Amino acid sequence: ATAAVLSKITTTNIAAFIVGLTCIVLLVIGKEINFRFKKKLPVPIPMEIIVVIIGTGVSAGMNLNESYKVDVVGTIPQGLRAPAVPEIQLIPAVFVDAVAIAIVGFSMAVSMAKIFALKHGYTIDGNQELIALGICNSVGSFFQTFSITCSMSRSLVQESTGGRTQIAGTLSAVMVLLVIVAIGYLFEPLPQ
Repeated sequence: ATAAVLSKITTTNIAAFIVGLTCIVLLVIGKEINFRFKKKLPVPIPMEIIVVIIGTGVSAGMNLNESYKVDVVGTIPQGLRAPAVPEIQLIPAVFVDAVAIAIVGFSMAVSMAKIFALKHGYTIDGNQELIALGICNSVGSFFQTFSITCSMSRSLVQESTGGRTQIAGTLSAVMVLLVIVAIGYLFEPLPQ
């Protein structure tokens, strides 16, 4: 793997490399500041959001996509899909994959829940997790969503920035909904 990376190093997009490296450095610095000054800061600095805003602004201002061939998010469709009855005739074609996805998704959700339960001193109920995932996926199927399970990265970011309650999850969901419905176009120049 290292040899493959080194053999392609001459084709590296320097602008994309600089953007990625800058984002990583800013995130590490933000995490270090939050850790060192956690007793003095009323709330952690949301460095992830700051990096997204700065990255989007710099990308749009410098036209990184056209000028330097930096890949950007691109077109983000606005609005929600209209609800529709799932296509029942697809069940035989997707059944085996759906069972595998359900098992992996449930395992991930319970694993993440157990990690946070141990870290913060509470207990979880696997049956409650299974019921919640089942309801979410059943309702989501009418809106042609991807299968729903925990997001490891989002959960870890939310926990590391101080989110401890369902309000934090609700706020995250409202933010995503706002982006989908109203302001998604603002993130189109965001570097990938």
